[in-house]
Amino acid sequence: MKKFLKSGMTWVLWTIGPILISIACASPSFSQSPDGQEPEQAPAQSAPALKSQKFDDWYYRCTGSAGAEACEVAQVAQVTKDGKPVNILTLAISAPPAAPSEKDRDKPRLMLTALLPLNVFLPSGLSIKADGKPVAKLDYRNCNQTGCWAQLALDTKMTAALKKGTAAEGLVRLMNGQDVNIRFSLKGLKPALDELQPAAAK
Repeated sequence: MKKFLKSGMTWVLWTIGPILISIACASPSFSQSPDGQEPEQAPAQSAPALKSQKFDDWYYRCTGSAGAEACEVAQVAQVTKDGKPVNILTLAISAPPAAPSEKDRDKPRLMLTALLPLNVFLPSGLSIKADGKPVAKLDYRNCNQTGCWAQLALDTKMTAALKKGTAAEGLVRLMNGQDVNIRFSLKGLKPALDELQPAAAK
C-alpha cells in the first residue's frame, strides 16, 4: 500500500553545506540538531558563504575560499507532527570544489545527496520520479543518528529530466513494507542548476 505525503505538508527550504554533506556520508559521528536548525559548524565549514541565492523552492549557495568554492542547491521537505516540523526528505545537488579534468570540463559532475529518516528499508533504495517518470535510483550509503544517506552522481540525462520537471516524488519503502511517496517541488531547480553548473566547471 502506497502512501502519499502531500496534504498538510509544510515545505521548508534549507541548505546544507557541501562539505558537511561529505562529512555526513563518511562519518557516523555527524549529527543535526533535532529542531531542523543548521548543525553546528565543523572547522571545515568555517569559511563564510561567498554566494547565496533563492530560486523559488530551491536555494543555491557556495562556501569556501575564492578559487576553491564548494557549491550546492538544496531543498528540505517537512511535515508537521504533534505541532512540530519534522524533516522527511533533504535533497542537495552539489558540485565538486576542484575543477574536473580537461576531458570532463564540458560535463561538470553533479552529486545528488538525499537524507531520510531512520526506519527505511535499505535494499530498496530511494527512487526519484519527475512528472511521473522515473529519473534516478539512489542506493543508501550509510545511516547514523541523523538519518539514512543516499547518494548518486547525476548524468546529463538525469539532470535534464529534473530541470524540465515541475513536480517530483521520492519513493521510499519502510521497514514494515509500506511504500511512501514523498512529493517535492522542482520549481526553480533549472535556474539554480544553471547557476551551479558553471561553478562546477570553473
